[in-house]
Amino acid sequence: MSSLQPRPALGEPVRYTFPKPTRVKVGSGTVIAIDLPGQPYAAVRLIHPAGAITEPDEQRGVAMLVGEALEDGVEGNSSLAPALERYGAEWVGRIGWDSFITGVDAPTKRLKDAVALLAEAVRSPALRSDDIVRRRDQLVERFRLENSVASTLATRAVGSQLFTGRYAVPPSGAEVYQQRLTPEIARSFHADSIASVAGTLVVVGDLSGVNLEEVGAAVFGDAAPTPQRHTVPPESAPGERPRILVLDRPGSVQSAFVLAHRAPARAEVDLPRLEGMSDVLGGMFTSRLNLELREKHGYTYGVGSRFDLRRDSGVFLISTQVDAPTTAHSITVTLEQIAKLQQEGVTESELQAVRESHTVGLPVAYASAGRMAWALIEMVVYDLPEDHVDRMRAGYEQLTIEDLNSSAREYLRPDDAVVIVVGDAASLRGPLEDLGVGPVVVQDPETLWA
Repeated sequence: MSSLQPRPALGEPVRYTFPKPTRVKVGSGTVIAIDLPGQPYAAVRLIHPAGAITEPDEQRGVAMLVGEALEDGVEGNSSLAPALERYGAEWVGRIGWDSFITGVDAPTKRLKDAVALLAEAVRSPALRSDDIVRRRDQLVERFRLENSVASTLATRAVGSQLFTGRYAVPPSGAEVYQQRLTPEIARSFHADSIASVAGTLVVVGDLSGVNLEEVGAAVFGDAAPTPQRHTVPPESAPGERPRILVLDRPGSVQSAFVLAHRAPARAEVDLPRLEGMSDVLGGMFTSRLNLELREKHGYTYGVGSRFDLRRDSGVFLISTQVDAPTTAHSITVTLEQIAKLQQEGVTESELQAVRESHTVGLPVAYASAGRMAWALIEMVVYDLPEDHVDRMRAGYEQLTIEDLNSSAREYLRPDDAVVIVVGDAASLRGPLEDLGVGPVVVQDPETLWA
């Protein structure tokens, strides 16, 4: 007779509800907070709308450079990290297309001290010339190093094939633009877009002993109100579509490829319909592309699809890495699966998998103060309602097969796509031309952003 206790029966999952945030107006800024009793580690994030898309064309990459340089603190020479460590705190920074995020993670009992250091770093950093030049040179070297990874290079090349203007160059800028950035340009960007602009402050944690007005006053100071940003959809890049671009890497035994086309802006889509459809195609381990390219054919370790949605536009991407001889057939399989999804639609089991993946795991997804803070950041950056997480959950719960089928027909546009392949052009060009997808162009990757 077994001495093991019987396994408890599974119950119905409890519906997750995202905590309602509190808003406090302080000076020219706004504090948005969530109190999590018993959470001793707080996440503080300061949001400015000074993302890479706001940069002048001749200063591409300056936002990323300034974001890096802020870590040198008020004394320069990487002084911020050890100052924060005295309070058990850690710096957080993320520069994207639509936002410039800075912040700290800190014990709530030392929050006042950590926030004071955040305020100093953001409002009055040293920004010494030698530190800025050092950071710029590190960005240039990092850009080169990361481009040595075929999948990174393929993804970075997407913007140049779909857009003109700022989106044609990666957010960090390319080497040719990074090298033009001077300390004076960096200091000017910081003064005009960061130091003098209040922004929006997000605070999440156990706030029982935290005065939000004091925290806001420490960060905002006398900075001016955050300006409204007006978005204009970017122009499309010239060239025939669909087409294939081969970025030549002579002798490569593997190929990385990305199939990409333009997509709507974040505010223009019903996200559960959009992401649910993408999950079926390539967003889950059990997705159709993964089952075909990995499980059936053994061409790759994994493949993924996703939408990169911004305030003024978006991009849909499918990406993977395969053995070089299988490149052409992998692209054929990818296009076949897109067509099959559009023509035959999803199954009931696929619909159920999408629902569960976006609802059952929500308590874990938002278990930390940091994850909740990023949900509030998304709310601020994309002008979403305070209950947008709950609306998303409800949207996934109410998804139907027809929702996903119509999404595939509406948002997947392979006839307007560019396929970017990083690999050995000499062996790939013939098979790729035989696909009949469109013209095949070979380019030296060194000339991408020249």
